[in-house]
This record gives sequence, C-alpha cells and structure tokens, in this order.
Amino acid sequence: MGLTSFVAARDRLLAAATPTVDCEEACSQVMQAIAGVAHYEACAVMTTDPESHLPAGGVVTGFSPDDCVPFWDNELLDPDFNKFNHLARSLDPVATLAEATDGDLARSPRFGKLYAPAGAVDELRVAFVAGSSCVAIGAFVRTQGEPFTPTEIRDVRNLLVPATALFRIALGNITAPLTGDAPTVLLVDGEGQIVNRSTDSEAVLADLRIGIDGDVPGTLLVAAAKARATRTAARLTTRIRGHSGRWVRVHVSPMEGTGDLVSVTISAAQPSDLVPILLESYGLTDRETTVVLLVCQGLATKDIAAELSISSHTVRDHLKVIFEKTGAHSRGELVAQIFSHHVLGAFHESVVHLEHQG
Repeated sequence: MGLTSFVAARDRLLAAATPTVDCEEACSQVMQAIAGVAHYEACAVMTTDPESHLPAGGVVTGFSPDDCVPFWDNELLDPDFNKFNHLARSLDPVATLAEATDGDLARSPRFGKLYAPAGAVDELRVAFVAGSSCVAIGAFVRTQGEPFTPTEIRDVRNLLVPATALFRIALGNITAPLTGDAPTVLLVDGEGQIVNRSTDSEAVLADLRIGIDGDVPGTLLVAAAKARATRTAARLTTRIRGHSGRWVRVHVSPMEGTGDLVSVTISAAQPSDLVPILLESYGLTDRETTVVLLVCQGLATKDIAAELSISSHTVRDHLKVIFEKTGAHSRGELVAQIFSHHVLGAFHESVVHLEHQG
C-alpha cells in the first residue's frame, strides 16, 4: 500500500491519542489503522487484564458468534502456532500463520476449526506490549487474495509504538464511577449457554457484550473456558470493562460434580482491582510498579530500599523513571494522580505529607 498509507495509519493513531480516548475507541482506531496498511476481512482487537491476561473488552468484526468459544478454546487448550501468550513474551510480537506454518496452514488446529471453512488464506496476530505486560491483542484474518506480505507485516510492526501508546492512554482513562450494585450471578454450561441467572443480570450483560456476542458476552465465555482448563485453581478472577466505561470484577469457579458447569459472579470493580490496570497503563516495569505501591503505602526512600534490598540511590533512580513515565513531579503528585483517577476518590487528600519524605 506504500508509504502514504503507512503515514496515514500512523497519523490516525497519533491523532486518536487524546486524554479522553476510551478502550473501545482505541481498539477501533487500531483496527482501522492496520486496515490501512494490511487489508483483512475479519478481526478482533481486545484490551487485556494485566493480571489474568484475559480479554477485558474490545471490538470484533467479520467473525460469527459461533466462533467465540472455539477461538478461545484453541487459545487456551490446543497446541498451536502464534499463541497470544507466546507473542507477548517474544522479541517480535507480530506473526502470521502462513509464516509460522511455512505456508502449510493445515498444520494449525485453529485454521482447521475456524478459518478453512471461511476460505481464509492467512491470519496475522499482534500482541501490544507496554513495559512488562501485554495491554492488548489483535487477530486479523484474510480471506481474499494472498497471505500477508513482508511489507505489510513490516508496516504493522512499525505501528506498534503509537498503537501501544494509544492503548496505554485508554486503559489509564478510568472515568466511570464505582458503584455498589449487588453482584450478578450466572451458571454457564460447556456450550456457553446460561443455565440459570440472577434476576437483575440483563443490564450488566448488555453492558459487557460486544458486536458479535450472543446472550453471554465473549469475555465471560473466555474466563469460563480458562476456569475449566485450570480446574486445580479454586477460582479465577479477572476484570472487564463495559461500554459504559465501568469496570467489573469477574469471579469464575467450576462447579463440583457438574461436568463443565461454572458459576460466574460479576460485581463492581473495587479500588484494589483498578490500581494494577492504571499502573500498567503507564508502562511501568515490575520493579517500578513495586516501588509505586510502596510509595502509596507511605514508605520513605530508605524504607523502600530496605524492603527491596537495594540502595537508596537505586530507589531514587526508579522514582526518576517513574516520574517521567507518569508525568508526576513528586511523590504526593504521583499518589494523587493514581488515586484521584476515580479509583479511591478523595484518598489523595490524605497523602500530601508524602511530598516531604525521602
């Protein structure tokens, strides 16, 4: 498509990176930018929960509602090429199925289950990584023409920086208020159908559904599939963002003696749920995140150094980088910035004394 198309795609992402951009808009802008350099007929772009690594919401087009369960069953259960968790740890987080299989797409179980019936010729996958975490994932399926070319792959790879920056801004834009609504409870079977539900569930589910979803939002089906795949864990917890901008906390537990039946409990996200998401939006490393959390606990520089078995000089170096990434200029401003993002409301008023520590 050429240099002009790439520049237009890059400029689209840069223009979209406003302080008010939300996660859904960020996903849509990334989809359109990539379409400008590498055409596709179906795609899914999803932000992810930084701790569970499961999708937290996004935009899907061109897929059938029936594709959701087999798509994520493949991701979680089947040995296959270009898994998102592998791409997130790879030096190159952009890959195509045609390249990975040396042109023999039938080697991929995902291709046989999902793409061959649609006449697909290739799938391009991307993991958008900030700091030490994957903040979003994307799958782009081509059913017309030839597999993705080296030039198209290069252009997508060159869009990673502005695209990831856009996702980071969107994830940090936590503006919807926390509410104390009663939890919503579902029982979901192995076919992704609701067996039973609490009476107030429809409004909650409607907020979580994306374009192709059926009765059960795809993000919940993924969490249910993960819980079934890891039955040794008593409970799986993840966070999902709805169209309203509200974040919810989702607990999924397999039911004993009931085959594939799982219980899904959806409740309003608490401050402790949202702080990791906000910190991930800044692209902090694991150690920088730890330092921030200790600062938020009121520890002085020497105390942080003792806690982490590092020197006070190293702590100050970490703080300098943290200030650069977050735009804060002091400890007090850092804590206020984090906890006034509608995470803990007026908590920041009680941390002014941190200005004078360390």
